[in-house]
Amino acid sequence: MSGVVVRRAERLGHVAPGPRRVATEIAGVCVVAGLALGVLWWLLAPEVTGVVVDGALAVDAAEGQKLFGRDAVFSLLTAGFGLVLAVVFGVRHWRRPVTVLVALALGGVAGSYLATLIGGVLGPSDDVSGLENSTEHAFALRMESPAGLLVWSTVATVVLAVIALFREDRAPWAVPGDPTGR
Repeated sequence: MSGVVVRRAERLGHVAPGPRRVATEIAGVCVVAGLALGVLWWLLAPEVTGVVVDGALAVDAAEGQKLFGRDAVFSLLTAGFGLVLAVVFGVRHWRRPVTVLVALALGGVAGSYLATLIGGVLGPSDDVSGLENSTEHAFALRMESPAGLLVWSTVATVVLAVIALFREDRAPWAVPGDPTGR
């Protein structure tokens, strides 16, 4: 291995995982995180009740604000998930920054979408067909703002960019035999 800087871990036989393994690991974690996010959203989102009017649910202004609160809770949860996963995988797989970036961006959208599906299944039904007028009924738990599905990916991308700014990695450009990398 002349001309190549070998790190201690590589001398001991520890090799960095390949891009396929890194992407698979991140995808698996994003699926599990999406399931957990859906359950958390269902538990933490405010319940919005409406009144049945001519076979449809009507909402007053006070309850309408809670619809925004549902999207806000979802966005804050996904921002937290994006932050944590970006830090964990940005540090864990520092040799594969592009793979981590792409996998977290795609996994974030997929995890957010999965969370909305899980929240919708666990939340109340939107079927009001058999109810009389003036009957109160809860609104179905659904994401009203499609942009909320991108929060996880956006936060993860920004955090990975910040990590890349502060990471000093000169190993690929190091002169053989120079431990400082200059």
